[in-house]
Amino acid sequence: MRAWFALIMVIYILVSWLIARQLHDLLRINVIAFTLIFSILAATPLLSRVGHFGLLELVGNYWLVFFYYAAIVAVLGIIIEYKPVLIGCYLLIIIIIIVGSVQAKKVQLVSYEIEIPKNAASLHAVLLSDTHINKTKGSGYVANMVEDINSLNPDIVFLAGDIFDDRDINVLRKEKETLKGIQTKYGVYGVVGNHEYYSNNLSESLAVYEEANIKILIDEAIQLESFYIVGRDDVHNKRKGLRELMQGVDKNKPIILLDHQPVSLAEAEDNGVDLQLSGHTHKGQFFPNRLFTKRIFEVDYGYLAKDSLQVIVTSGYSTWGPPVRIGTQSEIVDLYIDFDQ
Repeated sequence: MRAWFALIMVIYILVSWLIARQLHDLLRINVIAFTLIFSILAATPLLSRVGHFGLLELVGNYWLVFFYYAAIVAVLGIIIEYKPVLIGCYLLIIIIIIVGSVQAKKVQLVSYEIEIPKNAASLHAVLLSDTHINKTKGSGYVANMVEDINSLNPDIVFLAGDIFDDRDINVLRKEKETLKGIQTKYGVYGVVGNHEYYSNNLSESLAVYEEANIKILIDEAIQLESFYIVGRDDVHNKRKGLRELMQGVDKNKPIILLDHQPVSLAEAEDNGVDLQLSGHTHKGQFFPNRLFTKRIFEVDYGYLAKDSLQVIVTSGYSTWGPPVRIGTQSEIVDLYIDFDQ
């Protein structure tokens, strides 16, 4: 792990130097002032991990988007030395970040109607994933999310991981009463994602979820009236196989699986899962990342029918890190399930 981190840092420093050299050549400002400002900005992604500084983290997140696109322009500058083109590229990056910041705040409603050929009462569910509650989201974020959920009047709410994303557990504690305001017939059920582990406060987070009436399933299967909910641990953690996890589950009844990452689809199909709900991918979040997520996952967004298994992957209610979306949308999923045998 340390070797990989060291390699990433070396690459990051080299690319940052390439960007800095190109920018200074274009701007022609005082080298000392430029070096100081650029160095601080380049260090913000790491400095924000030192303490609980929301503003520093927000700046670091925006810097990551700038760095991502600037790296492409810096490499392009090796081939094309025409300055007006390069200046235009950097202005385009700024426009992209501004437009992407506005786009990220717009939450679209996406609806699915599916059928599962088993006996049960129809179910109206709401699915959210990757809410990434943290200090950078600003006041009112969780309240707006709860309002969006309640406006759909669901029977049940599914939270498919990466609910909380902050090392400061007090950020989540402050939202406990707001989260308790989610209104459903059957309750709120969720799983953990990779970021719940990255935050290094999983036990504290689980305690707050419980107090907020959110039932987190970590390698657990439960029955609600005529259907089952199976919640898997995140794939990056050592987790049980579905065969072991689903011992005692009546496969004649509908089985809904929550798995943060859209993986192990063949395993879900082989073990009689009817519907898998996932997130994690953010649909790439900003262009051209979806070119990679489409290759990594069998389904990185939307709906997939895989014989008896149906899969829905949401792009997420919010964003990871940079509050920017380019070519993707934040969404809340309104899901109608009809059962018919």
